[in-house]
Amino acid sequence: MFGTFYHSLVRKSVVTFGTLFNNIYVERSATGTETQKIKVPLSYASKDRMFYRLNINVSEPKYYATQIVLPRMSFAITSIAYDAERKRNIISKRYAAKDDQKIKYHHSEVPYNIGFSLYIYVKNVDDGLQIVEQILPFFNPQFNITIKPDILGDVNELLDIPIVLNQISPTEVYEGILKDDPSRVVVWELAFSAKIALYGPVHTSGLIKTADINIFDNIEGSL
Repeated sequence: MFGTFYHSLVRKSVVTFGTLFNNIYVERSATGTETQKIKVPLSYASKDRMFYRLNINVSEPKYYATQIVLPRMSFAITSIAYDAERKRNIISKRYAAKDDQKIKYHHSEVPYNIGFSLYIYVKNVDDGLQIVEQILPFFNPQFNITIKPDILGDVNELLDIPIVLNQISPTEVYEGILKDDPSRVVVWELAFSAKIALYGPVHTSGLIKTADINIFDNIEGSL
């Protein structure tokens, strides 16, 4: 109906969001000096999916050869909604030269908000506090990232994406999360919204080489 086009903007936004949290460590010390430094794994999965993996019977090789070890993190898209507050004039265009005879252009962006949830799974309260404290200072309440949308093939075309931290919800789960360890699992859920922009198809038009202009003298008193 509308033709085929794909700018990968949602995918780029998801990848960029995940890279914000892929270098978080937890330090454990009993005497005040660092004894263990653990990098927290990050994956794309919903909370229900991660709970399913934590409940897998790891003694059966057909499921997993190794146990799911905490702490861990996962994130997932939770919503996509139109943002009317950021709407611009739809007839605005952005141009880029294609060759000597043609130019490429697209109409103004369409604003959308993507909701993300970041889940933090820990067994120790201190592990969760360490992870959260490495994240919160950067969101006051938003953190800006920049991606290259690469729609018109223009290297100077950049897209700023504000990521807003909306809510933080810690919970404790006790009911059979780990079969080999009946202790609690503390889950921190951080809700974010990424203010992205989506673009329609790219159009091509010829260059304007000539223009006819009628010029009239403004004689006082004449119509």
